[in-house]
Amino acid sequence: MKKINYLLAIILTTVFYVSCSSDDVQETPNQFIIEGKNYPMESIFVEKFTKHSRTTILLHLLNITEQDIEAAQNSGVALTEVDFFSIAVRDENLTSKTYTTNSLSYEFMTDGEFLGEYDNEQLLMEYENGDEVTLTINSINETNISLDFKVKRVNGSVATGSYKGKYSTIEELSGAR
Repeated sequence: MKKINYLLAIILTTVFYVSCSSDDVQETPNQFIIEGKNYPMESIFVEKFTKHSRTTILLHLLNITEQDIEAAQNSGVALTEVDFFSIAVRDENLTSKTYTTNSLSYEFMTDGEFLGEYDNEQLLMEYENGDEVTLTINSINETNISLDFKVKRVNGSVATGSYKGKYSTIEELSGAR
């Protein structure tokens, strides 16, 4: 009887641990999700420019790394199947806060080629009047950024994304050539 109780205790303990393990799909950072499809984002580049005394900061999220870009430039062979999400923030500097539609615009392109410039892409979505857009910069310092964004399109579809990790500036990338 002791052996049966011991064996039963082991089985129940095993079942308890297995049933408590997380089998939910874990949301992974560094991705863009639109219409149920995930687009992994491997890097983010920050570009700041001023035109007519109005500053805009572009956040470019790509499914390729800075090393991929450097290797392509060195070899002269274009990268293919490049996904590119760009969100424009009309502000002087990026800070930890939530930006909303009135200071944001965006576009998302997929399956392009990249070799110094982004070409032959398919436009998947871009800002339309009536879209609701939010970008939350959770944290930012000289090398790392954590952000979440959400787009609720006029047609009712929703796209979300997040990125957490190292970022580069366009100037740093240009200097690496």
